[in-house]
Amino acid sequence: MAYLQPWMLWVLPAVLLPIIIHLLNRLRYKTVHWAAMLFLLKANRAATRRAKIRQMLLLACRCLVLLFLIWAMARPLTGGWIGAAAGGAPEAVLILLDRSASMEAAGGQGESKRAHALTLLGQAAKQNAGSRFILLENVLRQPLDIADGSTLATMQMTEATDTAADVPAMFRAALDYLVKNKPGSAELWIASDLQAQNWRPDSAEWQDIAARFAGLPQSVRVRILDLSTPPAGNLTIAVKSAELRVRDVKTGKGQLGLAIEIEADGERKGPLPLLLTRDGAKSQIDLSPSGAVHRQSLKFDLPRIEPGWGKVELPADTNAADNAAYFAYAPPVPLRTVVIGAGPGAQRVRFAAAPDKTRTDRIADLLPPERAENLPWKETALLIWAAPAPGDVVTKALQGWVESGGVLLCLPPGGEATGGPLDVKWNPIETAPKDAPFRVTSWDDLDGPLARTESGNPLPLAKLDVARRQVPEAGDSAHVGGTFADGRAFFISRSVGAGRLFACATLPDVEWGSFGEGFVLLPMVQRLVTLGGQRLAPPLMAIAGEWQPPDAQETWSAVETDRRRDWRWHAGVYQNGAQRIALNRPETEDSPEIVEAARLPELLRGVRLTVMAGALELKADRLQSEIWPAMVMLTMIFMCVEMALATSKAMLPMKASVKPAAPKRESAEVAA
Repeated sequence: MAYLQPWMLWVLPAVLLPIIIHLLNRLRYKTVHWAAMLFLLKANRAATRRAKIRQMLLLACRCLVLLFLIWAMARPLTGGWIGAAAGGAPEAVLILLDRSASMEAAGGQGESKRAHALTLLGQAAKQNAGSRFILLENVLRQPLDIADGSTLATMQMTEATDTAADVPAMFRAALDYLVKNKPGSAELWIASDLQAQNWRPDSAEWQDIAARFAGLPQSVRVRILDLSTPPAGNLTIAVKSAELRVRDVKTGKGQLGLAIEIEADGERKGPLPLLLTRDGAKSQIDLSPSGAVHRQSLKFDLPRIEPGWGKVELPADTNAADNAAYFAYAPPVPLRTVVIGAGPGAQRVRFAAAPDKTRTDRIADLLPPERAENLPWKETALLIWAAPAPGDVVTKALQGWVESGGVLLCLPPGGEATGGPLDVKWNPIETAPKDAPFRVTSWDDLDGPLARTESGNPLPLAKLDVARRQVPEAGDSAHVGGTFADGRAFFISRSVGAGRLFACATLPDVEWGSFGEGFVLLPMVQRLVTLGGQRLAPPLMAIAGEWQPPDAQETWSAVETDRRRDWRWHAGVYQNGAQRIALNRPETEDSPEIVEAARLPELLRGVRLTVMAGALELKADRLQSEIWPAMVMLTMIFMCVEMALATSKAMLPMKASVKPAAPKRESAEVAA
């Protein structure tokens, strides 16, 4: 038996208070032997015995009232038949298991958090044999009946994965099961490390989930196994990009460029050995990471331009799931950029799209607005529009192209024009004073076209001197990726079907400022070209658990290992014929942010919730039934018995009855 509030057991000596008070009251009286009272005591001896029995029963009831009251306040838990009888064993227990990549971090007793949770859940299931157990894991989220709950640790559906977890979706799947199967009573056991990216505490979904719990006709309790203890001394690695370039057109030699990112949860000194596997051949590279986040660019000369695959690995630490990252590469696909516009600004944008003439995989064309109908839509990766809004025919074709995955960058049309393609609106042109140009003060430097470079350095947007600007507007759904000092938008974006629309507030023209010098324009445009190129070639890198093959009947097998691997939830390099794909864990699994345990009752407002804090040191009986309701019931029963004894006349001492004196015989005779 365990207790949720064991500190209340220190109050148990208070059970003796009724006895102590009784003994103190007896000290107030002094026995004086009086000969005249001996006859009365002898006559009332039977009533005295009943009084003593009554006092003993009253003391016992009062002590038991305090005992069960303190016991109930300690909130005891137990399993087996006692838990079933006193706490009410549930008819169904739904086990929601988070087996995402972050759950492989080391937990208690030298095992991963996932393995530790399975041990606790299996032990608790043994002691609740009368319940029906259903498993819901984070990948498939399909209810699975478990014949024997103690075998959880040996099941395939509880193995480690390299995926993320959608905890609100797991709750919805559990609620669907309860609605469909209608068990009389149920409990949800949730084992999770409370990672914020998986729980999404700010999502409006939680209000709907709490409302659905409130609408259930049966009694449901939720128990959360808190495994949020952060690992210490952990390193994570990720491959940001793997690009194969043509190094020499005549000889056919190539160059592989890798961009990796290493993140540490603390400072690390000294060299860091990095194991590199490329097409089965292994080598070691010693790195010297600096800071919490270290970005490194690696280049390798290749004798031939041909497809390949690889893996980078870190030394073992507290989480084995984030020590490896995979990549695949293939000969580059020609990516075409089309610039619609005229003038020096449009020429500079075209140059930024294809600055290296030796690279045959970058092509850039410049077309005037009147020739926009002749665009090679199927071959275009990026379209840059630096002109007024197009006509209806071009607008319709442009809409379909972007929705199919194209990337559109809109630049100010200049002049008096305020309309742009796809409902982009432009404010009037503003000119800054000569000695006070417009300054960009904030932007997204973690993701998107304005993100940091591969070496970790931010783009020098703060050095831009913007003499003119024409602020874009793209509706309420637009995301502002950069702003000026006065809060006006410098760079915005929004999704259009499967594609993306971007808009910038200045032109790469000398009269508009220093944007045309290239230190921001060049990397921004190159990233947009790469983003648009994803539509023209099948992806070589994707996220495990999110990627789906084009054909569900295709067979994808692991390349880098002979061990059994399932592409649905394991990272690695997989192959189907000549096609390859490198799957990696989601970057969100590397996030250290967690949901505070105190916030869980807010997410599940109105739900009977028990959070097992510090669960890495818990025993399985913490998942058993609480029996304090039975303790409260016994307390009330003994209070009623005590009241009955205190007020019952049957247990009071009997008073001596005084018989009336019989009349004398002589008096009767005289009367006669």
